[in-house]
Amino acid sequence: MATSKPKAKKGKKPTGSLDNISVSKGLKKSPPAPKGEVTGHMSPWGGAYYWCWACGARNYVPGGYDLFVCWRDGALNRI
Repeated sequence: MATSKPKAKKGKKPTGSLDNISVSKGLKKSPPAPKGEVTGHMSPWGGAYYWCWACGARNYVPGGYDLFVCWRDGALNRI
């Protein structure tokens, strides 16, 4: 027994141009940071945890390294 699927409706082609559309303007400068909040970026020399691709063990890697050897299985990992 064949079931009939509803036919998809065709969309209408857009008319006119987008030249006269008004787009809200972004902020001219960033808002001030609240007092007492730390701003900026983390130091590139700080460490981070990474997971081994082979066994999934979590490894701590000091900052500045882009390769590490897993403590569990000895697999070479690239960050």
